[in-house]
Amino acid sequence: MNALEWNAAFGPVMFAVLTLGAGTLLYLLFRRLAVRQGKQHAWTVLSPKIILITLLLLALLDPAWKSAQWNATPAKVIVLQDISSSMDLRDGGSTARRERAARVIEQLSTAAPGHVQFQVLPFDTSVHESGYKPKGDAVRGTDLAAVVMALNEQGTLAGADGVVVITDGGDETAEIPTVPAIPLAVVGIGTSPETWNDLGFGSVTAPASIEEGSEFDLEAEVYARPGTLTRSREALAALKVSLEEWRDKKWVEVDSRTTNLQSLRAAVSFHIKPAGAAAAGGVFRYRVRVPALPDELTLVNNARPVAVQVQRRALHVLYFTQEVGADYKYLRAELASDSSVAFTAMYRVQEDKFTVQGDRTGFEDLERGFPTDDAILKRYDCIMLGSFQANLLTEPQQQALIRYVNGGGSLIFLGGEMSFGRGGYAESKLAPLLPWAIARTEGGLITGSFPVSVATGATANFINGWRESLAASGGGSLDSVNQPGGLRPGAVSLLEVTNGNRTQSVLAMQRYGKGQVLGVATNTLWRWAAAGQGLKTFYGKFWRQSIRGLTQKMEGGSLLGIRWDREHYRPGEQATVEVRVQGASESGAVRLVASLMTPDGNREINFAPVTGQAGLYTAKMSLARRGDFTFKLAAYAGSQAVENYERTFAVEPLVEEGANPELKEGYLRDLASRAKGIYAPEKELESVQVFLRERMLSPQSSQSWPLVDVWNGFLILILIILVVEWLLRRRLNLI
Repeated sequence: MNALEWNAAFGPVMFAVLTLGAGTLLYLLFRRLAVRQGKQHAWTVLSPKIILITLLLLALLDPAWKSAQWNATPAKVIVLQDISSSMDLRDGGSTARRERAARVIEQLSTAAPGHVQFQVLPFDTSVHESGYKPKGDAVRGTDLAAVVMALNEQGTLAGADGVVVITDGGDETAEIPTVPAIPLAVVGIGTSPETWNDLGFGSVTAPASIEEGSEFDLEAEVYARPGTLTRSREALAALKVSLEEWRDKKWVEVDSRTTNLQSLRAAVSFHIKPAGAAAAGGVFRYRVRVPALPDELTLVNNARPVAVQVQRRALHVLYFTQEVGADYKYLRAELASDSSVAFTAMYRVQEDKFTVQGDRTGFEDLERGFPTDDAILKRYDCIMLGSFQANLLTEPQQQALIRYVNGGGSLIFLGGEMSFGRGGYAESKLAPLLPWAIARTEGGLITGSFPVSVATGATANFINGWRESLAASGGGSLDSVNQPGGLRPGAVSLLEVTNGNRTQSVLAMQRYGKGQVLGVATNTLWRWAAAGQGLKTFYGKFWRQSIRGLTQKMEGGSLLGIRWDREHYRPGEQATVEVRVQGASESGAVRLVASLMTPDGNREINFAPVTGQAGLYTAKMSLARRGDFTFKLAAYAGSQAVENYERTFAVEPLVEEGANPELKEGYLRDLASRAKGIYAPEKELESVQVFLRERMLSPQSSQSWPLVDVWNGFLILILIILVVEWLLRRRLNLI
């Protein structure tokens, strides 16, 4: 391939000015010579100058002769051909999508130069070898995001000059974290759904979880393609939409609605009250379904399943004390006003008899004293202990509390005259639960005015906004504080008071087993509720956020807190895990060693510290295919493992194959755009062919010869012209 290239030193405007100037100069010279020598001699003398100026202007354009040739090494283009079940859809009349995809490959291959090699790799949930043919009628899913991720990680694209993806986009538009670094062309296979004879569901919404005893609404959007109006209009006038429940390993219809779908879209709603064993905690599975139309294009999208998790109704809080103090009145009023908190209080009225107030929720046995039955304690999300002597709790009761926290429960110790070391807790079995290293020699409750501030380095998520609220209220202070001692290793101070020239922790938290413990080293927090509006508001925020934050289900143990960025992962997505080393400053150097067991084998996971947040680390993991993944994490202090964590989770789609059969054109365009490639529908392959030639299959070698510099010929030509002009002038006696 040969061509003449221009590499102008100036822009078009400057070149036009130079050309105009040269033309004006030549015109003035011509007029002067014509007066002296006549027009004929004037043209003769001026001709060399015209040629010379033209050559100089041409030199400014810097012309070059370029010759390009193909290399002997063949170019390689990888073609990813979608062979999932949705490609069997005959949305093109008598032809299926997979058949049209094969024709697209043939057309691209035929139009490409002979030295180009196309390697066709079929894919569904993974990439297969060339020539792979699916066996049987099993459903084949589409995991485009996972396939692209796998190609990047496995090095399949190494040595390729470009990639062509031929697909309908699948059913889900999972985000693709990384795109190929080489030229990418995407061809969308699928006709316009406007012509289809098809029913289906758009959005189907139901809560992911509800509280026990609750009812909820399931709302479904039903659609009909415009093509159904010409074939099944009468059926659309009174279309039955069924609600089915999964019972005894089969779908059972429990309700139905009749809707008019002649406008092509309709919304139906079902009010559901879960009943049965799972209603007290478990998963209910429902399905909305529409009947099949005669000659309907596909039946896969005629049903859509949803799952609803039934959870306990509210945050159940148990307040236990021996004697009721002033703090109880305000604490109970605050928590009882929260509709999502079920507050139960029990306190002694006789030696062996307790009064139970608030939400009893069927726990009449509380009147016999603090429970030792693990099943009863597990009904509560949080237990609060007032200020009383530790020996008023029997050893079985203390052991039950330890098991409760170790199993994931939340416990709050309230301050007062008989709290912590002053109440004999240092010698009790409950001592390890407290976030302070208490001792029986602990000083008594001290009184005064102690300004409160949020502790420097406080890391609990539930204290967000506390600094701002305290500042807005003009600042708060406490009239009394306990002196429980220093923090235990791993504990975190949340609130501090200033006592003379030193600061002291009055609110501290630590993890114990799978649970969390909060210590409140004062008995005068209630005064904030009786103060001005600012502190009263902060008092409410303090207790509401503390209980919710303390009962939040955070995975991990006493040292590590683990949080995942989502509950469900789809193939091709990235999982982000966040690890907080509790009390990092007190824990010393902790080394994290993590791995991920995938269906393809085990791989090491590296954690990076989060800038500006002590003890917080994060890692990202690519989930390149369906299957079960197991994440393992070990924390080491030196060479000794101090804590281990393990989680197994499934990576799978959220909807079934074929639930959304239309071509995902916007999704595919975005994929091509991110890779700086091109997207084209199956009937507009010209742009893809041009892209292949210009980006993927461009000439592999080329040479360029600047015409001005070839063998110094330009300079010699100028010298010849100058000599010719001199001879002409001498002949005409002009010199």
